[in-house]
Amino acid sequence: MPRAITTTTLAAVLLAAAGCHDLELTRFRCSVNGRCPDGYACGADGFCAPSGSSGGDGGAAARTQGQPPPPAGKKQGEACASDDDCAGGSCADGVCCNGRCDDACHACNQPNNVGTCVAVARGKHPAHGSCAKQDPSTCGTNGLCDGAGQCQRYDTSTVCRASACDQGTDALTPEARCDGLGSCVPSGPPLSCAPFVCRGDGKRCADSCAGNGDCQLSASCAGGSCGKFGNGLPCSDAGQCQSGFCVDGVCCNVACGDQCTACDVAGSLGTCAQVPSGSPHGARPACAATDAACAGQCTPASATACTYPAGETVCRSASCTEPAGGAVQTAAATCNGQGACGSGAATGCGAYLCGPGGACATSCAGDVDCAGGFACFAGHCQAKGMAAAPCTASSQCAAGLTCRDGVCCDGACDGACRACNLPGQEGHCAPVVSAADPDTCPMATSACDAAGACKLTDGQACNAPADCLGGACVTFYPDQDGDSFGDRTATLDNGKARSFCGGAGAPAKWVTDNSDCCDMGKGAMDVHPGQTAWFTMPGPCGVQFDYDCDGVAAPQYPSGGSCVDGGSCAAAFTAAVACGDSGDYQSCAMPAMCAPPMKRPQGCH
Repeated sequence: MPRAITTTTLAAVLLAAAGCHDLELTRFRCSVNGRCPDGYACGADGFCAPSGSSGGDGGAAARTQGQPPPPAGKKQGEACASDDDCAGGSCADGVCCNGRCDDACHACNQPNNVGTCVAVARGKHPAHGSCAKQDPSTCGTNGLCDGAGQCQRYDTSTVCRASACDQGTDALTPEARCDGLGSCVPSGPPLSCAPFVCRGDGKRCADSCAGNGDCQLSASCAGGSCGKFGNGLPCSDAGQCQSGFCVDGVCCNVACGDQCTACDVAGSLGTCAQVPSGSPHGARPACAATDAACAGQCTPASATACTYPAGETVCRSASCTEPAGGAVQTAAATCNGQGACGSGAATGCGAYLCGPGGACATSCAGDVDCAGGFACFAGHCQAKGMAAAPCTASSQCAAGLTCRDGVCCDGACDGACRACNLPGQEGHCAPVVSAADPDTCPMATSACDAAGACKLTDGQACNAPADCLGGACVTFYPDQDGDSFGDRTATLDNGKARSFCGGAGAPAKWVTDNSDCCDMGKGAMDVHPGQTAWFTMPGPCGVQFDYDCDGVAAPQYPSGGSCVDGGSCAAAFTAAVACGDSGDYQSCAMPAMCAPPMKRPQGCH
């Protein structure tokens, strides 16, 4: 249950609140210049709502439009309809409150304390529910609040049991009074009615006589009176009392006119005594106060006058306002000990707007938490950046600047191959040359040329030289048999060939030559242009004996071989022999003596 706020507890509340401005909220307050997050606009109620909404319940408007509600909530002391409206999650008495504040004698909408749960002033009606109004004879609660957050009990001015007069002894038992703690306390022992006797109704002593029978035996009736009363007996004027003082309805030993003294105090009846608690008795002046929270009462420390709360009692909670010139926080004020509320010092919030607990915010979740001319950086409000200052949004930059490439820039700088964060040129939109520009060249392997166009870097697939930063787009062909000659059937059109910028990046077994007439794996390594070896077996790929890829099968040996002993000799096959076939070959190793022809195969390439 909330208690009355003291300076000590207030300090604890403010310290705890200082770290709470993390905006795990449901709505966003507009910044001082009316800005809101993208997709939202400042409504008439001062909070951001989805664009096109008229304000009010931004969350409801967002749900109607199928959008999430804005990410923030109302601050302490602002009007609310439910807990969901408030950043702190507590709506009490129609305002966002620093606690639940739902018991009878605490309220969150008290003057000077709006948004802070404080005790209802002494003698005032409860804020919520009720305090039971019990019969005064019980000395229980009187239906009002006691100023300390509890239901008030009947005080020492309340009669809880009437007086009675014993006609057999002519002794008056005085009326009993409440002690302010719930007990009915007798005012004192029985008092003799002398010189009078009890009245016929048995409630009080008689105060006039018609004859000696109305007086005790020691007195006689003269002029309608038996004589004067002693201290403590009821009276209506001073002439009835032996002391000459009729105060608070009884004969008193002295005049007893001080504010917090009385002659009807229980246990001291007829003697002027200090009122131990509650309001002054009888017609004495009330404990006047200009502020209900600082109202005084009689206490054991009062001496003869009311005691008033002083610096230990907060009468005005800390507050924070946001005028056009910037947020201002006003410190909590305490009672001055004379029934008035002092004044708290006012200080500006500088770069911040108001936070919870009536204090300046000390952190930010976005630019809308910062004063005009300031933006949120890493949770702190800082002056909006000039050119080259770091930023994450244009709202963080001074007027006329745009946040681009992580810095405040002197232009939009959104064209191809332009950047605002180039070394030595930060804050100025300059051409990007031979480097990546993620704004306009999204590929990590792209770069800009001097003309401001995005180009591919070496090793990237290309279609034409104009695609490449270096101006060279080299086509590669597959070399499956590893003979350094590429497949002559491969082209870019049929997808068998590939092009790469700068001639770099081609995988193994890809070459720039495309003259191989047979490229079918390792078995075709012998088939390639320039082959000089001879082969007696047909080659793969259907090329037969065209191992040098010139389009014809050239035989190794000619035909027409002959030999005449002692005469001429022509080394050749004696008859034409096809590639791979065997025939008679006339050798001329010994022309003087012809050797007979021998069988040998016909090689070709």
